[in-house]
Amino acid sequence: MAKGTGGELHERMLRGNALTLAWRLNYIANFYTVPFYLALEQRIGISRPEYVILFCTAQHPGVTAQEIVAATGRPKNSISVAVAKLERKRLVARRPSAVDSRRMELRVTPAGAAMFRRIVPLLAARERRMLAPLSAPERAQFNALLMKVAQSVPGWANPDLSSLAPVAPGRRRRVPGK
Repeated sequence: MAKGTGGELHERMLRGNALTLAWRLNYIANFYTVPFYLALEQRIGISRPEYVILFCTAQHPGVTAQEIVAATGRPKNSISVAVAKLERKRLVARRPSAVDSRRMELRVTPAGAAMFRRIVPLLAARERRMLAPLSAPERAQFNALLMKVAQSVPGWANPDLSSLAPVAPGRRRRVPGK
């Protein structure tokens, strides 16, 4: 087993626990994203929320910060802070919509588009390495199955915790994104 993979606990958690599938998905997502975004921020000063905004605005010019929050599940405050940082870095511009002046649209600047074009191939290569153990038909099937699950997110995203006793008054914690 490779150094830093958690050894015996790693194997036990991947092979059998109360939520094996959810654990595996989270494990893969964490190892795909966390090291990459930490390195990206250290190397070129772009954080994960900033990249999420670049990704969304490069592909959908005119999107709003609220739409990015709704589409990605990222916390509203982290998206808001990241938009302000990207504006200061001159990588995105925020302008009122021509149709509705209350709607603030985001667009990548030429510098933001150039940054996006530099990062995408790195993530694409990472994705290819991640999926390398799968054959082409397995990758296609995996992609189709993930899309099916992703499209059902609205039906299960809000957790039902009604069977749990609430925390004592005064000890409630704020739920991220609300």
